[in-house]
Amino acid sequence: MATRVGYTGGENPNPSYKSVCAGDGHTEAMQVDFDPSQIEYKDLLKKFWSEHSFSRTTKTQYKSAIWAHSDEQRAAAEGSKQELQLAGKQVATEVLNEKPWHDAEEYHQKYVAKQRGKY
Repeated sequence: MATRVGYTGGENPNPSYKSVCAGDGHTEAMQVDFDPSQIEYKDLLKKFWSEHSFSRTTKTQYKSAIWAHSDEQRAAAEGSKQELQLAGKQVATEVLNEKPWHDAEEYHQKYVAKQRGKY
C-alpha cells in the first residue's frame, strides 16, 4: 500500500498549494493505492471513518470526501456512511466520483514524517 497527497475536484488544470488555498475549487486529499488481495476496500473505509473527522463541514479546500474510483467503491462508501448515520452519527462526508488527480508539491509528501525527521 502507498499513499500520496494532492488535489482533486476542482477545474484548475495545474493546482498548487497556493491556488488551492486561494479557493480554486480543489480539495486537499490523500490517495491510497492498495492491493485488494492484501486489504479489502471495506477495511480501508473502516480505518477512514475511525481516523477522520467526518462530522464537520468546512470550505472546499478541506472538505471531507471519499472519491470513488468505481461503482463498487461508491456503493461500499455510501453503505458505510449510511451505517454511521443509522447509528445516529452526523456525517458531512460526501461520496463523489473520482476527478482528475494532481500530486501536491514534493514538500507536502510525507509532510508529518519529514517534520519529525523520520523520512
